[in-house]
Formats: sequence, C-alpha cells, structure tokens
Amino acid sequence: MVKKLWTREKLAAVGITEDMAFDRTNHAQGVFASWDVNASGREAAYHYPHIKPRSVLVTPIGTLWEKDAWWHLQDMLLYTAMAGHSVSIQEMRDSNLFSSDAIGFMRWSASMMARDSGVEWLLMVDNDALVEKDTLVRLLSWDMPVVFPLLEDLEQKYPEEMAPLSVPQALEAGRGLVPVRWAAMSVMLFNPKIFNVLEPYAWRGTDYQFGQALNYIGHREYVDTNTVVKVVKSPSRHAQKTYDEFWAFHRDMYDRLKHEDRNRQPPPGFNPETDNGFLDKDGTYFGVTNRVAQESSNGKRKE
Repeated sequence: MVKKLWTREKLAAVGITEDMAFDRTNHAQGVFASWDVNASGREAAYHYPHIKPRSVLVTPIGTLWEKDAWWHLQDMLLYTAMAGHSVSIQEMRDSNLFSSDAIGFMRWSASMMARDSGVEWLLMVDNDALVEKDTLVRLLSWDMPVVFPLLEDLEQKYPEEMAPLSVPQALEAGRGLVPVRWAAMSVMLFNPKIFNVLEPYAWRGTDYQFGQALNYIGHREYVDTNTVVKVVKSPSRHAQKTYDEFWAFHRDMYDRLKHEDRNRQPPPGFNPETDNGFLDKDGTYFGVTNRVAQESSNGKRKE
C-alpha cells in the first residue's frame, strides 16, 4: 500500500492551517507521554503498566510551560528514576474553552489514570512550578497519602493576606511535616487509593474546598516544609479580578493555548555530548529515556 503524503499546500486546501500542522515536539497541540511499561512491540501501544513497587505517575496539569519549568521537571524525573523508582509521565491536555474550568477536569482525569495504571503514587504538578531534582524523592519519603511541598511565590503579585498559599498562613521552611486545612494545589503527591472515595466535584472548587472534601473522607493535607518549590506566578484567583480583567485573561489564554510554541528548552549550558538527557531535532529536552527523543536525538546519553 502506498502511503499518501500531504504537502502544506494540500493541507491548507482542506482547511488545515499552518499553525495546525503538527511537525515539532514543541507544537502548541503536542502532548508528551513516557510510560514505564514492561511490554514490547504493539502491546506497548495500548497496555497500561501493571502495579509495581515504588511506581509513580507524574501528570503535568496542562502543557503551557513557564520558562525553565520543563527542564526542572525533566531533571526531577531523571533523579527519581536513578533513585530506583519506576517513573512515568503523562501531560494532561487543556481542552476546555475556559482554562480555569479545564484544571479541575485535568486533575480528575489524572486521578482516574493513576487508578487505571495501577501505580502506587501520583504527582500532579502545574506548568509554573520550578521543582528541584529531589522534590519527588523527598515527598515520597514521608509515605503519606496526601503531601504537598512548601511553595514559594516568586511573583508575589498579591499580599500574603489577600492570596495566602495555605492556612494556617506563613508556614516556615524547615519545620518538617505540618498539617493544614488547605494549601495551594501547584504540586501534590497522592496515594491514588484515596480517589476511590473522593467525589468528582472535589476537583472543581477552590483550594479550600478541595481540602474540605479530603477532610470529609478522613484525609488531612500535609505540607512538607523541608521541601520548598518555587512557583513562577502567583495563584490565579479569578474572583479577585475585575470583569474586564477576567475576560482579558481568558482571551489571552485561549490564544496562547492554540498558537504558542511550548517552552521545552534544556537547562542553561546543557551539553548533549556529556550531560544526562536528550535533545531532539526541535531542541526539546528530555531528561528520561523516551522513544520519541531517542529516535530523533542529536546527542548522546551519558552512561
């Protein structure tokens, strides 16, 4: 059978415009996935990985990465895998008209994916979090059903009194594991079994309402104050925006989601000949072994 090849002119003739042509790994509609599956050949295309000890699924909530957030995540995945954990990653696609509505759906989808795949742990991480290499390993070491890192807001757009990151407020670093009523949901580690009794609507509300829903089923949120994660932007509290600010935000976000190339650059000074990780033909950095990256890599992995 001869496979038909489409030129850009032919694609344009049937209504597929230039920005819709998926020809690079940093494309606006690209979703990255790398599952640690014990299968080969065609089975790998449809089988979820079976439950295995020390397995963790990382689900970025969205694909619109802030500067440096992607390579921070990739380095964390590599560090976690080298520490002996089974690591998988699946980006969650923002497919709703309003990005703020999509967040709850992406988180709920990630929770179902963790249960379907049989992993022991699920880490949800936002696209503006600058996780450290050992962030996940530190959180896993507590062996707690729900544990968040301590967030440090780099933007500081709002005063702490107007937009706290947790309650009780003003948690100090280095105080170990601290129970809270609620905390900002930028980075969250879960034992997926709690989702079996967590109602879907828990994901649709505020940070406070999510903490309330967890408390209702007997789970308290804990913040690991020994593990600090910087976030590039302050939390988007839409209720504090004016009417015009609210709609301007969604217009901008809609355009970025549809057209903006994803920021998947490597760490500053990255050398594919000597450093761990891969660069593909589009300059996208992968810290963990990945079929797509390996097939198009222009560098070598350090052994």
